[in-house]
Amino acid sequence: MGWKGSLLEAPVWVLGRILRSGLDPAHEAPKEILVLRPNDLGDLLTTTPIFEALRRRFPSSRIIAGVGAWGRAIVENNPFVDEIVELDAPWNNKFVPDRSLASVFRFIWSGKQVKALRRRGGFDVGIDVLGSHMGSLLMMRLGVRYKIGVRGYRGGWSACDQYSHFVLRHVSLAALAQAELLGAVSLPEPRPQLYLTAAERARASGLWGAGAASSGTAPLRVLVGSAAGHSDKSWSREALGTALGEVVRASVGRPVDVVIVGSAADQAGAEAVIAASGTPGSIRSLAGQVTLRETFALTEQADVVLTNPSMLLHVAAAFRRPTVAVLGGTFADRDEHDIVWGYPAPYSSVAPLQLVPETPELNWPSVERVVEAVLLAAQCRPACEARPQEAHLPV
Repeated sequence: MGWKGSLLEAPVWVLGRILRSGLDPAHEAPKEILVLRPNDLGDLLTTTPIFEALRRRFPSSRIIAGVGAWGRAIVENNPFVDEIVELDAPWNNKFVPDRSLASVFRFIWSGKQVKALRRRGGFDVGIDVLGSHMGSLLMMRLGVRYKIGVRGYRGGWSACDQYSHFVLRHVSLAALAQAELLGAVSLPEPRPQLYLTAAERARASGLWGAGAASSGTAPLRVLVGSAAGHSDKSWSREALGTALGEVVRASVGRPVDVVIVGSAADQAGAEAVIAASGTPGSIRSLAGQVTLRETFALTEQADVVLTNPSMLLHVAAAFRRPTVAVLGGTFADRDEHDIVWGYPAPYSSVAPLQLVPETPELNWPSVERVVEAVLLAAQCRPACEARPQEAHLPV
């Protein structure tokens, strides 16, 4: 946390002592529980099991998801969420451009979204899933009576009534640990949860159908995420295109339909990937053309998902799609990545065989190894889906 964070902890501790309410959820079920996760999309996805854990623990409580406007699509249609409130908090996300300290305090003290929530008269319980000074200050400003945080990460824990400890473990397990502090013992699998509608599934089926082979043979559906939240986590467009071309050419006897998804900012990159593949007729880009919910539905119907360590990895895990994550650059340690962000099979990751710390831009696996992993995942799908799913993660 550093010395600056330690200094900030002192006033947060004082405010926490002043604003103690005496409420104890162990003796009385809270009327409302606010779960704060206004962070990036992958962060929110990995948090989603907490909603089911809270519903099992407090079946009559109103569960409210406090997320950035960009994350609303992730919790829409979730049967364990009673309400979604938008909090475009200017910290720990890539969606709010001004994340300065001045912007943080303006948001907490005078932001329109915060003012609107303050008029509700407070919340019985609040959970800052991230665990930060800003999250604790926001909970106090919103009138949260019983606060849950995290000790050892970004601060704010001293103002909380209870807190989990930051340790190296899967992010979904970390979120569920906060539900356990409230007495939750019946926990769902630590895997993202997404709930689609019939209309969304029909739309995705039509999008995949647009690439169906004229021969009548069902194509192998490969969904590709060509970008990551940080450029140094993204495999080069040339390497990705070459790998996709090899996958298409190696799938003898079965046509391949490759769809690239992403935001509007990824369109040019997706076209570069297609150009590098040498097989443009089998690869389509829908980057910037489909909504986030449509991307979820496309993922559910994919045979294989190939992605950088990004949101799409967690969407694929929600639907248990065979997945190949390409790890490299400054995020090339496979063990370190998979402990925190990985999943049981049919998920797999491919990292460089040797790391070169001095030149992280060279830390990428070969095209051949990635192609081999994708083809293996394509063969694995029927067997993987027939196996009982294990509710454990790498340790």
